[in-house]
Amino acid sequence: MTGVQTCALPILLVASNVWSAGEYLPYDESANAEIELANAITEAGKENKHVLIEMGANWCPDCRTLGRYFQREDIKAWLDKRFIVVAVDVGEWDKNLEIAERYGNPISEGIPSLVVLDSEGVMQFATLAGELATAREMSGDDLIDWLKEQIQPILD
Repeated sequence: MTGVQTCALPILLVASNVWSAGEYLPYDESANAEIELANAITEAGKENKHVLIEMGANWCPDCRTLGRYFQREDIKAWLDKRFIVVAVDVGEWDKNLEIAERYGNPISEGIPSLVVLDSEGVMQFATLAGELATAREMSGDDLIDWLKEQIQPILD
């Protein structure tokens, strides 16, 4: 290999991990998830809402897809009416694992994973079977239908 070829390989590897300028990154990698979760539970109690914990990572295409769908106007309105949403970054299964463990380890079968808590912080639902681990194969309409079918009954 010539010197140019040797240098090009690391540049290509680094470039493959760079997000495009317009890419939506739903997880704040520097956030203190425990504090955000505690604040969400407090706010849920005041607003008579549930808490929706969205566990995932920015490197995960399915997580980014779910995050984008959560910003779609109709889905966001449905969520905002019912939930305080907290996005919890799990890194490469090396961050905020105590939160995942607390709620039955929903990330063990894939991310993104969701957990629903009542306004007192008691778990009501979790995606324990990797239900959303292929979110990029879903449409936004599929997601809102799934939310209404799987989660709405818990809220009623």
